[in-house]
Amino acid sequence: MIEHSTLDFLKKLKKNNDRAWFNDHKDEFRDALANFTDLVAILLHNISGFDDSLIGVQPKECLFRIYRDVRFSKDKSPYKTWFSASMKGGGKNEIFPGYYIHLEPGNIYLGGGVWHPQKEILQNIREYFVDHHTELEKIVLGKTFKNHFGEMGGEQLKTAPKGYPKDHPQIRWLRYKDFLAGCSKNDIDITSEKIISDFTGDYKAMFPFIQFLRKAIR
Repeated sequence: MIEHSTLDFLKKLKKNNDRAWFNDHKDEFRDALANFTDLVAILLHNISGFDDSLIGVQPKECLFRIYRDVRFSKDKSPYKTWFSASMKGGGKNEIFPGYYIHLEPGNIYLGGGVWHPQKEILQNIREYFVDHHTELEKIVLGKTFKNHFGEMGGEQLKTAPKGYPKDHPQIRWLRYKDFLAGCSKNDIDITSEKIISDFTGDYKAMFPFIQFLRKAIR
């Protein structure tokens, strides 16, 4: 589904990450981006079959720009060496929990959930976890979630968050600062059409987790 030429472009960009080279290879970039956009369009269509919040969402609303913000970075490379998209109702800039894809040679990743929520939203999620921990555990400790994603991912505090005792019954979940499900796809042939059913299956397995987080944020 992903063309070899798309992967080749990203590999070459990693070796030639400067504006002069990029400008000389703009046509290759446009072709590679179009290929990735087609993949996102298909995934949006498939995900909307079980998650109606994505109905009508367009790929352009989900794609991240390839241009890096280098203002506060020691690394002044002007371009990302990957394509990525955040697929959710309202597009990539919404807080709404959704689905993510990262395409980079040697680093292909599917994910979803909530990353770096604002303080108020983080608190809402933690409070919801306390009140609905049985439902949370049924999802993230269940066979389907474990088979696809292992365990819930995300940055965690080393101790209890402010306002909670260290021996809180749900401290295992309260330490999380991000709430993510994800899996590497480096072991499959990304150029095969089989990735569509494979990726769709992962996102469908993620859906109960996404639903749970949406309820926590409301």
